[in-house]
Amino acid sequence: MNAQAKSLAESEAIEDDWAARCRFWLSEYEASVPKRKRRERQTHPLILTGNGISMRVDRGALLIRDGLTHYPQDVREHRFFPGGLENPQRIIMVDGNGQITLDAIDWLAEQETALIRLRWDGRVVSVVGQRSYSADPDKVAWQVATRKDEAARVAFGVPLIRKKLEGTLANLAEFFPASRPKERAVRTAEAILYELETSPPATTRELLGLEGKAAAAYFAAWSTIPIRWKNLDKYPVPEDWLTFTSRSALRAKKVPTNRRATHPVNAMLNYLYGMLEIRTRIQVIADGNDPRRGILHGGGASGRDTYVFDLMEAGRPLAELAVLNLIQNHSLTATDFTFSSTGVCRTGTELARSLCSIVLDRKG
Repeated sequence: MNAQAKSLAESEAIEDDWAARCRFWLSEYEASVPKRKRRERQTHPLILTGNGISMRVDRGALLIRDGLTHYPQDVREHRFFPGGLENPQRIIMVDGNGQITLDAIDWLAEQETALIRLRWDGRVVSVVGQRSYSADPDKVAWQVATRKDEAARVAFGVPLIRKKLEGTLANLAEFFPASRPKERAVRTAEAILYELETSPPATTRELLGLEGKAAAAYFAAWSTIPIRWKNLDKYPVPEDWLTFTSRSALRAKKVPTNRRATHPVNAMLNYLYGMLEIRTRIQVIADGNDPRRGILHGGGASGRDTYVFDLMEAGRPLAELAVLNLIQNHSLTATDFTFSSTGVCRTGTELARSLCSIVLDRKG
């Protein structure tokens, strides 16, 4: 087989894997949609994405063709009739492109169905059909009421923090060598889990304080993991990149912050946390909640998506697992990252692809 034929075969194999993976996640999504009872109105949103989305009215019914996301792919088609219980209350269009007719907009308004268009990062672009506010008023009322009730806030937050601590313990067990920092991190997490079970804190401030204590011990243990670099003669790296000692950008000129990473590990963590934030924001909006009505974090007046940050807590260990897995099994090179003139470090495209693959494999 010559080089050109080999390259073509490898390309086709990659496309086949991509299509298979797309079909897998589509089947996972469809399996997650709860079955609607016969006399119950559909509450699960219809989510659309891809190229060539189409929405029009055909003989009184709303006809929707989903977009194409991979090849080969069968186009999904949905037909909804006026007053039908199977009609979604919310249609979420995530990025993508296509067309919608004026008749379809009128149909959505008559049936009180909201069409919510999101950007690639999950932020709302527009709301068509029902109202200019993308959230469900009943769910927003629940968020507001829960925020005002301290006991309810704690009850909401404890399961999220518990799941986060369980994830960090799993990471500590799988990736960290025996050391005093690891022992300290394990003891801290286990003690807090026991406290959450036997005598939960009375306030969210106390709860977040416990979570912060566990996180500090956990990230202190990261310094025990060596970071391997190759091609150092050609692409030398700073000495502080041989280990990871802080979640803050230590070489930043201003007050240290987790943003604008100056260490490659922070750059990888920030990238995966960003992907987690986008995924969580889309889910929050699809579920009808207001992303800015935080319960654990913020108070709705900060302008930040604090409810998204609430729900992200439980998913952070999976993002950290991907970084730990990569550090343990691969040597890095400075060309895996890009750098600004101020020293800000960002994850390169192919490395980002590998990190996402690790997350998908662990979830799948």
